[in-house]
Amino acid sequence: MFRRSVAVVSALMGILGTGCASVSHVQTADTLGAGRFQVGIEPGVMGAAVLGDDEGVSAAGYVPHFDLAIRYGVSERVDLGVRLGSSLAELQSKFLLTQPNDPVKAISLAPSISGASIGTGTGDDGESASTSYLNVAVPLLVGFKTTGGSELVLGPRAIWTRVAGSAGDDGAAVNILSVGASVGYALRVTEGFRLMPEVGISFPIVGEVNSTGTDSEAIAGFNGGFAQFKLGFLFGAGRPVRRGPDILPPGAMEETDRRDDSYRAPERGGEDIDY
Repeated sequence: MFRRSVAVVSALMGILGTGCASVSHVQTADTLGAGRFQVGIEPGVMGAAVLGDDEGVSAAGYVPHFDLAIRYGVSERVDLGVRLGSSLAELQSKFLLTQPNDPVKAISLAPSISGASIGTGTGDDGESASTSYLNVAVPLLVGFKTTGGSELVLGPRAIWTRVAGSAGDDGAAVNILSVGASVGYALRVTEGFRLMPEVGISFPIVGEVNSTGTDSEAIAGFNGGFAQFKLGFLFGAGRPVRRGPDILPPGAMEETDRRDDSYRAPERGGEDIDY
């Protein structure tokens, strides 16, 4: 039983090493706005590396990564969406923490959950096998807006991943906590189209292995991580670009009007003016 459990754990770590989940979100920190849709096409590449004892790369590889996403603005502060592809099936959300009309910055929480479950059915020996994958990411998206409607997006994040499997009466599970970050630039090409290159990295820091008939064991010192590049094609009109007087904070125009009214230049030749 123990040897079979070890084999299951090894298989699960292999699945984890493929980097199924995306380590980037490929979207702006700002929400879309109530009633607006966005469709994202996200081709890219995912890589993983393991460092040796001398800090040199002892193993590395990469695979293509492709996702399709659709998002909808439920309100001015909330977006919901779904992404399908190399990230499996992913449910996305975004909650804007700053003011929707802020012309300079946007800060939001964008938690997402993705995963899949696969069962192989019952074999000739009467035993069934299954594997499941679950990934939960909680990024903080920080966006810096430009006057042209583009946005630089920074995305530090925490990621929890669980891979579990069973073969007959034996089962095993791996839980991994990772930290990561991404940086991307959503270039506003037209009102309804943005081009967004984004780079993301992720490093597992601590984990736990459970298997049937054995005690849980903590794991650390992974000596490696994941890196990803994606080029997002984002279709759909986002929030309107704010220009001119619209970018002034509330009350600024009224204050300007009061200053203008407090002083009026005298007309030349007035009776109360000494020359």
